[in-house]
Amino acid sequence: MYQYDIIIIGGGPGGYETALYAKENGFNVLLIEKDKLGGTCLNCGCIPTKTYNAIAKTIFEIKKSSNIGIEANYTFDFSKAKDKKNSVIAELQNGISFLLKKSGINVIEGFGKLIDKHSVSVNDEVYTGKYIIIATGSHNLNTIIKGSEYALDSTDLLDIDEVPSNLVIIGGGVIGVEMATVFNQFGSNVTIFEGMDSILPSVDKEITRRLTSYLTRSGIKINTKTKVLEIKEHSLVYDNGKEEVEVEFDKALLAIGRIPNISGIGLEEVGVEFTKRGIVTNDVFQSNVDNIYAIGDVNGKIMLAHYASFSGTVVIDHLLNKATNNYPCPGAIFTLPEVATVGVTEDELKEKGINYTVKKTMYRSNGKALAMDEVDGFIKVLVVDERIVGCHIIGYDASTLIHEAVILMNSKVSTTEAKKYIFAHPTLSELFKNSL
Repeated sequence: MYQYDIIIIGGGPGGYETALYAKENGFNVLLIEKDKLGGTCLNCGCIPTKTYNAIAKTIFEIKKSSNIGIEANYTFDFSKAKDKKNSVIAELQNGISFLLKKSGINVIEGFGKLIDKHSVSVNDEVYTGKYIIIATGSHNLNTIIKGSEYALDSTDLLDIDEVPSNLVIIGGGVIGVEMATVFNQFGSNVTIFEGMDSILPSVDKEITRRLTSYLTRSGIKINTKTKVLEIKEHSLVYDNGKEEVEVEFDKALLAIGRIPNISGIGLEEVGVEFTKRGIVTNDVFQSNVDNIYAIGDVNGKIMLAHYASFSGTVVIDHLLNKATNNYPCPGAIFTLPEVATVGVTEDELKEKGINYTVKKTMYRSNGKALAMDEVDGFIKVLVVDERIVGCHIIGYDASTLIHEAVILMNSKVSTTEAKKYIFAHPTLSELFKNSL
């Protein structure tokens, strides 16, 4: 009756990984992508920023090498850094294309639009599918400040050819602080403007206070409780609560959030419910139209690439009548040092009136961290009835360490039992054991 079992609109991590998982489970799949496979994450998000972050981290290590008896001078060729970033993207793009081709998944380049609940138009052709998964992602929000046309978005900043002398960043969220970290190490004078009380407003407050201290120590200027009034060609006007101030810049980054790609894809015509936050879905990412699902940024739930991929797995398992677990989703922020979180924050527990215990271990207390000269940071574990309900880390390799908490939370292991586990010595993992 239908040409395909599943049509997926969008070839980002959610889209292409769902296509592969669906094919593994016997579904006939069509994948539609309007631009480049890999979506925002691969082409202008996670991967290029982490490539730059790795280079920035190397510079950071060189700068502090005198602490361990190494006196080093270095030169930095930004053009080679950009070439490295582009080569990483190209290699991963080729890898995705190979996997899709090897799996026998039909991929069409073009803009997909819903025609009815079982039909999608692309390149003036109509394709039918029993199920449709929308994975169209999100884009930068950049139009709410006067003069925003003079600012770059994160995609633009990743494509510049020279390191700016003075970079201002409007927005102290994840994108803002990661870009600040990178370009600070690359040699820019960086200033962040954030309207809320702190940078990373959704992150545990103890973590953000410590990160603010570390970023300031590295030379990044951070202005919170400020309202940017206007962006001019080479200057920015902001209100600091007392007066209006104008500062000059070479480049400005507007990083005030992302909004779902829902325009023009036929949601209204087919009757799919959505709000400005994204397509409305239930716990298995099913929309109000029963055969249409929405995963990743387009549903506005958790805008992270790995959550998009997880969501796709949930959808396919639902179609296969398999049980679905509601696993906690970790997040990592690639500053220097890194930040990583999973589960609830202390403020959330306080607001709900839940009795909890805070357990904390400082990096400085760990032998491996001391040996590596990586003593900044701590691990904070939140425990309710001997179960970990939240873990928040700032420090070296936090993005790796967080998964120890993820595994214990997923398997519902008690802290009493986890303390009995053997952790190799000397390792950073002992930090986590000592936090239980």
